[in-house]
Amino acid sequence: MNTRSWRRHRLRPLALACAAALALLPGTVTARPAFPGAVGHGAEAGGWRGGRLIAVTSLADSGAGSLRACAEATGPRVCIFRVAGTIMLSRPIMVRSNVYVAGQTAPGGGIQLRLGRSDHGPLVVKDATDVVIRFLKLRPGTGGRTSANIDALTVENARRVYAGNLSMAFASDETFNIHVSGATASDITLADSILAYSLDRANHPEGAHSKGALICSDEGRNPRCGRISLIRNLFAHHRDRNPDVKATAIGPVEIINNIFYDPISQFGEFYDLLGETRIAYVGNLALTGRSTTPRAGTAVEVIARIGGNPISVWEEGNLAFRQKDCGPRRAIPILDGPALVHRAPLPPPMTMRPVAANTLERTLPARVGDVLPGGGHRDALDRRILNDLARCEGQVIDQPDQAGGWPAIASAAPPPDRDGDLLPDAFEQSHPGLRPARPDDPWADPDGDGIPAVEAWLAELAGDR
Repeated sequence: MNTRSWRRHRLRPLALACAAALALLPGTVTARPAFPGAVGHGAEAGGWRGGRLIAVTSLADSGAGSLRACAEATGPRVCIFRVAGTIMLSRPIMVRSNVYVAGQTAPGGGIQLRLGRSDHGPLVVKDATDVVIRFLKLRPGTGGRTSANIDALTVENARRVYAGNLSMAFASDETFNIHVSGATASDITLADSILAYSLDRANHPEGAHSKGALICSDEGRNPRCGRISLIRNLFAHHRDRNPDVKATAIGPVEIINNIFYDPISQFGEFYDLLGETRIAYVGNLALTGRSTTPRAGTAVEVIARIGGNPISVWEEGNLAFRQKDCGPRRAIPILDGPALVHRAPLPPPMTMRPVAANTLERTLPARVGDVLPGGGHRDALDRRILNDLARCEGQVIDQPDQAGGWPAIASAAPPPDRDGDLLPDAFEQSHPGLRPARPDDPWADPDGDGIPAVEAWLAELAGDR
């Protein structure tokens, strides 16, 4: 694309995309969002409401007070952290339905999940509904074994899932995977997260395998997968799958306002392998880096292989550049030739209003990953990733020590809670109707604002609005 045509492309208005954002899918606004500001198809994951508040008081792999004990429990519940540090896992935590894993409640530097000797990733949401996971660091490593199954986060056969403000790195399969095996995976959001430094030549049996996100991998008969949102994420230093997307006719996949930085061979790869695939690719920024080869020549590739499976891509307001050491940028095409053939004449329904792609480098770094308002939980690895983006540095790695390894997570005492109801004294003192010396009902709404006390506290910690 020459400079003149790129300027015309860059200045095309987002009017059509914004209009589509307002044409929400039927049913997407019938329930209260999981928290103020929740976005995407997974925004209504609310089955944990009214449940138990369970304290996570141990960094042990399992047992009383562990994250596993809360995440694998049954019934509506909220996991409240009273401890900070790294949890070493010998097997994945299998997250069950109706839970809010509230990582923003962790004191100190937060919670980091890492593998001991294991051949699966640390966190798996399988056959579950209504799951919210926020403000965690998911950084598995190789697990010391040959394995094709080490993702940072796996979501399989699950519905109404919201994953947000996660710091994900050091996976040796995909960093993030949505999988469907003869069932349904739908209504899922990944937002405001960092996906970086997936391991290339590490322990995967296929060899070089540094991957970003795989959406709707499948097995079994009649898989159904769709209504998935990737919003405001930073992908950095993956060989390919930035992201890799398939879908079926149950609903579209939206990829909105993400930054994709420094792939080796490919940015986005969109396939027709499962069924009707509709993708909205809007307001994203794709940037080459030190790892990038000439093979990564466009932001989106469409691979149409199955006759009779329609695939369409709505593309609007994206930017893509080839750069070297933060020197002059040269625009590259957004869509490859097959993608142009499959370009949608009209956008699919979208769940949010995109912002302009040229604002993302300024706005995303402060909000992505496990970072609280004021900078709490932000650690050295995430700062390194953000510096890579800002300075056009870094590269795809084979082992964690090439990126400084796992940061030490600062421990800290939890906030005082004299009545043991898991609402901190300071919060109760500042909210009418609550008493720090009296165990209060966390689901009560004593100030009458329509938000239960515990939800108000979680939103306050996270900076939700």
